[in-house]
Formats: sequence, structure tokens, C-alpha cells
Amino acid sequence: MTEFDQLAEHYDESRGGERRGEDYAADIERRLPPGQGPILEIGVGTGVVALGLVRRGRTVIGLDLSAPMLSRARARLGDVVVRSDATRMSIATASVAHAVSVWVLHSVKEPVRLFEEAARVIRPGGRYLVYVTQRPAADDQVGQIISEMSVRVDLRRGAARPREVAIDEVLSWAGEAGLVGGASTFELQFRSSPADELRAIARRSWPALRELDEAAIEEVTSPAVEALLALPAGERLRRGTADVADLHHR
Repeated sequence: MTEFDQLAEHYDESRGGERRGEDYAADIERRLPPGQGPILEIGVGTGVVALGLVRRGRTVIGLDLSAPMLSRARARLGDVVVRSDATRMSIATASVAHAVSVWVLHSVKEPVRLFEEAARVIRPGGRYLVYVTQRPAADDQVGQIISEMSVRVDLRRGAARPREVAIDEVLSWAGEAGLVGGASTFELQFRSSPADELRAIARRSWPALRELDEAAIEEVTSPAVEALLALPAGERLRRGTADVADLHHR
């Protein structure tokens, strides 16, 4: 089992679903050169980003290790998905035009190996777009509450490497694998409510939460639950920023 197997059923609900996938797909489309592809999405999850790319005329192959997540991707995309570890990809060398990863690196124990594999499967001249963990805008109250909770979770886990990945780390790992590039940001917005996040907390929709026992979960989530309950009910526009590494072969 992977850390996402038990999250698949409610994953889209807690991560913005196809609406957020469309936003990411639109940004990917504007960054990649035109062409038939294929594009490999490393960590395709439930397929929402890949679906957005397909709707824009791109050919996409999805790769993920979690079978329950991949079954949802297959329902959206058809039989163009591969179950495989991102650090040992079941993908032929130099067989894809470009690759993308959205919110994946924080779950990879050997990130340099992922970049080495990406360098192997992407054709010469191809690109690898890596979207790093999202940061909430200063006025996104819900996002700030969840971000603060994530910090408490990391502290309680005693994590050697926090789940928030810095863009400088990404560029360093990529460089070790022979990939170079620069960094930029992606601004996105979506709608959700305090109730959505309360449900996500109740369902333990973040893998890191599931590493803790119930007493520790109560400790790290109680301040977030209290803060979310104090907010007005109903959906609100939320905004955030993700760092993006735009990489290519040396």
C-alpha cells in the first residue's frame, strides 16, 4: 500500500477536483511548446490535471504507484496510465516529449532518483515542469489555518524533511540528475469552505496526519478545527501561489 491508497475516495473533494486540475493544466499548456507529445504526468493521482491537458489536445500518459488513485485516473483517461514507482519508472528511455509533476515531491523519499528517472525517459530537448507545494495568500484565512496545522504536524512527526519542499531544493536535486532550469511562480484561485476543510481533517485527508496516533492528531488539529468553526460558513474565493521549476537536459 502507498500513503495515498486510503485517501483516493475523497482525494478530489479535499484537493479541488477537476476545477483545480483545469487551472494547472492551463498553466502547463502555456509553458510547454506545441507538439503531439506524449506528456508524462509523474504522480498522476486521480487524473484531474492530465484530463485538463487532454481537453487541450495533448496526449498524456499517467504514472502513479497507488492503485486506488490510478483506478480513478483510468476512469477519466482510459488505459493510458501506468502503475509504477516514480524512482524506477516502467517507461522506456527517451520515450516522452515532456513530463510534469504537481504536488508530488513531498511524498518521494529519494527525490534525486525521481529526477534521474525523469532525465532518462524525457527525449533530448524535452522539459520537466515541477509544481511545488502551494502556499496560501496572506488573505486566505482557510489556507493559513491549514498551513499552520501542517507545520504543527511536521513538528509532531519530528520529520527529518518537512513536507513543504523549497524550490531551491528542487533545483539542487534536479541538478544532481543532470537537469537544469529556473524557477517561477503560478498564481491560482479556487473556491472552498471551512466545512470542506473540517471534513478533510475528520477524514485524515493528509497522509502525514495518518502517521500520528489519535492523541497527537487531536493535539495538532484542535486549533485548526476551532479556528475553522469560528469562520463564517459558506464557500469563499481562495488564492495561493505555487513555485514552479522549469527543467531541461543540460
